[in-house]
Amino acid sequence: MITASSQVKDSWLSNAFLEQQIQSILAFYVRHGLQPDQSFNHSLNIDGGHKDPTHYHLVSSCRLVVNFCRGALLSDNRVQKAKHLATVQHGLDFIEQNHTWKNAQGFHWELKNGEVTDCDQYCYGYAFLMLTYANAYQAGITSALPALKSIHQLMQQVFWQEDFGLFADQVHSESGKLSSYRGQNANMHACEALIAAFEATQDDLFLQQALRIANTIVNQQTASTNGLLWEHYNEDWQVDWTYNQHDPQNLYKPWGYQTGHFTEWAKLLLILHGYKPQIWMLDKAKFLVDTAWQRGWDKTRGGLYYGFDPQGSVCDDNKYFWVQAETLPALAMLSKHYPDAPYLNYLKLLGDYCESHFIEPSSRVWWRVLNVDNQPKDQWIALPGAKCDYHSIGACYDLLRCNNGH
Repeated sequence: MITASSQVKDSWLSNAFLEQQIQSILAFYVRHGLQPDQSFNHSLNIDGGHKDPTHYHLVSSCRLVVNFCRGALLSDNRVQKAKHLATVQHGLDFIEQNHTWKNAQGFHWELKNGEVTDCDQYCYGYAFLMLTYANAYQAGITSALPALKSIHQLMQQVFWQEDFGLFADQVHSESGKLSSYRGQNANMHACEALIAAFEATQDDLFLQQALRIANTIVNQQTASTNGLLWEHYNEDWQVDWTYNQHDPQNLYKPWGYQTGHFTEWAKLLLILHGYKPQIWMLDKAKFLVDTAWQRGWDKTRGGLYYGFDPQGSVCDDNKYFWVQAETLPALAMLSKHYPDAPYLNYLKLLGDYCESHFIEPSSRVWWRVLNVDNQPKDQWIALPGAKCDYHSIGACYDLLRCNNGH
């Protein structure tokens, strides 16, 4: 039985500890991931070895830049900050020269051996492009602002559906038509990107759209699911209970309720509450975290399971790094509003679990996914489109913001 110790460590509430985690992880990616003549290696194992050095995924290309933006934003050392910003520019140059269409009206999703292997347009990718340029602008790269605005404008033209107040998911490159699939995940990351764009520019347009998406997803779209966040919908935004039922471990669109998305949405709601406080945001964030912990926490071995089915039973007992990482700041933020609730105790339990099982002691990078018995399922620390410690660094970054009253 996993219980809180009588002498719990408060590392995850320590600014010095959190800043050290970020800089250590970034050092690992500089040492092993930075390609001087291209971008970054998107595949890395625990020793820094890599495969497929020509395999690039838009999501990883963006997230790696965001990682270094956050390092620059936190750095008080001018030399270190300049190095981080140079790495950011290096990554932006690659995105603009390799992922961006020549007419600047679209983006290549995946590249390999110098060839485009997928040029469908995904709202998920646009959300991370927005986040990338918002963070770059906030970190001091002024040339990122026009790109941020143009990506948002293109995202509106291609994916926004005013009647629903949400973004569609995918445009097929061959037909140029929208896929019939609709998903909450792309909208969650769009909300995240819009918050970042507002923080970088103070343009209320971004904040208002983020608020509308949040309200639609967590309130309107959960009216038929007892307040729970389902992942998949048809083109009329009606719940699709069977989408990917045969593939519960799909990388971007797994079947079932996702504990990590419950806590990730809770985090976003609490950030939005800081800008436009509404009581429903606190109530919903609390409900989502409580449900994720009740359904997802492994009381025997520790860690949060990946997903549970409509009946409330675990349907994927793997433990993904991003689920644990996103839950850490959600717990810390929620504890500020509900100090008598057990969220700090949960935070310490989860932090100790991550330290014991997910985090490599010397480099501080995280394993990608563990099985139910907390053993790594493969050797990879990073994979194209799958992981690059974006959520690990993001957890520390958001915890720092929480500690500092943001």
